Amino acid sequence: MSQDTPAYGKCRHCGIHIPHVEGRPGRKQEYCGTECRSRAQRERDGAVDLGRPRTNQSLGRFIAEDLQALSHALLTAEYEGADLSVLMHRAGLITKEVDYYVSAAVRDAKAGGVSWAGVAKAAGVSIPTARSRWGEAEVERRLTRRARERAATGTHSAPVAGRGETAGDGSEGRARERAHSMLADALSHLHARSGLSIRVIAERTDLSPSYISRILKGERVPAWEVIEMLASVFRCKASDLAVLWELAQGMVPPAVPSLEAATARLHATLRGLYLAAGSPESDKVAELSGGLLSAQQVQALLRGEEVPTWETTGAYVKALRASPADVRPLWEAVAYAFMHRMDATQWESGSVDRPSPFRRPGSFSG
Repeated sequence: MSQDTPAYGKCRHCGIHIPHVEGRPGRKQEYCGTECRSRAQRERDGAVDLGRPRTNQSLGRFIAEDLQALSHALLTAEYEGADLSVLMHRAGLITKEVDYYVSAAVRDAKAGGVSWAGVAKAAGVSIPTARSRWGEAEVERRLTRRARERAATGTHSAPVAGRGETAGDGSEGRARERAHSMLADALSHLHARSGLSIRVIAERTDLSPSYISRILKGERVPAWEVIEMLASVFRCKASDLAVLWELAQGMVPPAVPSLEAATARLHATLRGLYLAAGSPESDKVAELSGGLLSAQQVQALLRGEEVPTWETTGAYVKALRASPADVRPLWEAVAYAFMHRMDATQWESGSVDRPSPFRRPGSFSG
């Protein structure tokens, strides 16, 4: 084999072929990118997954998570008023990743026993077209190209135009750092409110005082079990810190199974942001919202009594100096679950006016 001839190994996590040029110095790659490497490490360490589905059996799901991250980067750019060239390029990255996703979804379906007739019907094309477009060799070629792109950038996402940085190092990296900072702020606030010394906390958690100090200073993102222990010591709900912790870990927040779960998750996150801001007075939050919220509405949000409009939710998040783009997917999850339940209710009852216990009059709309 010549020096410039690529050989292929498989990623130990997702199974994608990884190109490697024989004769070049350096260790042969075991993973297609940093995301697969970090996920494999988390699985080896037995890290708590908070109900996230395993992705090594579904490449489509794996790419869909990257798509969500790219969409989040686009939404963040919108909020930041980025140039049209940046917005168009990020939209292009999403379009490209969608093509990879479709190929992976067909690959997963075929591996699960779906026939070409089933693939053709799902895609709305003829069987010969489906075979030509998503045949094994063609899909492998596309996914290998994706693996090369990911390896070249050193991240699980393609580069962002105009910034000289990758999505993992740029907007996604900033979101991760922002969440890490807010998580540390929330824990520091809870620590101050508890009145406990670091030594006492160390005794109650069996952690070293220096490690606790580094967590509170934002120098370390601890495992979820540590968050749970600290929340117990500080007498708060660990769930209020869950999304901040997930974002600080660079994780894609998991899908939730029901309207109740989506609503609880949104409210917990809103309380977590409130803790990260130091639990300001409701009047102050209302003032910083530009008049979109009253002090009573702020208190109702913290008690989990309302799911407000996105305009109101975004104003609340910005008033706490957090990023609306980080919270938008959680709000949309509630909206989609709500609409799904209303559709099911209307179908069963034949009525469009049947109320839902999760909707207050005038309190929820797009």
